[in-house]
Amino acid sequence: MLDDRSKSLRRLVLEMVEVGGRGHIGPALSLIEILRVLYDFFLRYRPDQPHWPNRDRFILSKGHGCLALYAILADKGFFERSELSRFCQPESILGGHPERGKIPGVEASTGSLGHGLPIGVGMALAAKIRKQSHRVVVVTGDGEINEGSIWESAMSAAKHKLNNLSVIVDYNKLQSYGTVREVMNLEPLVDKWKSFGFKVQEVDGH
Repeated sequence: MLDDRSKSLRRLVLEMVEVGGRGHIGPALSLIEILRVLYDFFLRYRPDQPHWPNRDRFILSKGHGCLALYAILADKGFFERSELSRFCQPESILGGHPERGKIPGVEASTGSLGHGLPIGVGMALAAKIRKQSHRVVVVTGDGEINEGSIWESAMSAAKHKLNNLSVIVDYNKLQSYGTVREVMNLEPLVDKWKSFGFKVQEVDGH
């Protein structure tokens, strides 16, 4: 059952779509609980210091789900909530995909699918080399992991033993051209990630 906070965040997503006249609603709504848990309980960050050196790095690899990220970042105080009402307007910092350097709290510009995990692997490896303690979390879409670059970076993560990296697959079972099963069946998905050296947990996202 959705609680009031989830409903409120979903309402923000829908309001942004209404204002901007565009946006990917489904991918955003499927992210709300994932982002809530990350930003409420797991990630270390300081909204008033978005470049704080010890912050954890979060990458939304499925950049088309950015409406959910914008709602969470505004809720946490990275920027004013009023900015949400200007989504996709010419003067707004909030576009159809997240942009690093433009939106406080965004670590990587994403949108072209399959690129977020390679970026995250690079960040996690750099942190290891520099002996830094921050963690890297990447959220990918299930349709996105059709991309070979996801599995190449998964191999690299295992090779370099990147235990400071977490990957979350938003397994909503839908992608642009149909269901995941119809387009490119991913099963057995858990076994695939395990075979690449990942410790896997399955969680009901809602």
